[in-house]
Amino acid sequence: MKKALIIFLSLALMFTFTACGEKNGNETPSGSSAPAETSTASSGDGGKEKVKVLGIGDTGEANGLSITIDKIASPDPDILLNKAKDGFAYIQVYFTFKNVSDETIETPNRKSIYIVYEEGPTGDDCDMTSDDASNVLPGKKDDMYYLREELAPGESLSGWMIYQRQSDKSDVTMHYYSKFINVPPDLVFGFTAE
Repeated sequence: MKKALIIFLSLALMFTFTACGEKNGNETPSGSSAPAETSTASSGDGGKEKVKVLGIGDTGEANGLSITIDKIASPDPDILLNKAKDGFAYIQVYFTFKNVSDETIETPNRKSIYIVYEEGPTGDDCDMTSDDASNVLPGKKDDMYYLREELAPGESLSGWMIYQRQSDKSDVTMHYYSKFINVPPDLVFGFTAE
């Protein structure tokens, strides 16, 4: 009886390790300096779907809106109210939003675009944070993307947002969610920060 129980537990442990190894084998390597072509995200039916990772200058479309990360920069320390948390550094991300639909639509909420520290299948499963405009001095917010605005078809709007990124990692991932974060992201951006 004891031998049968030991064999059964050994098999169960072996299958567990095998399942863990298969999961890790499918993940996108985080050490690459260039953004990955694709990333996997879980779809609602339990399968995986490919999500293209967009770089700086690439444009992605979701719900009639195109979003481009134009450039990234280290912000001038004189615009900041507080220092970044330990282990983090500020990053200034410049965006362009364009209405590519046939109807007037609103630009996204600032809290719809997140910098991701650890990825998961949905936003709820990720460790991430959105723009932190509260750390920018009031008189230094020129060209900052602030309010939602209506865009007529073909109209565009540009501005910057500020985030805290992990200072020990040069690869940065950002997610855009058009409505809810308990689903896979609508757009994924990846780039290298200096």
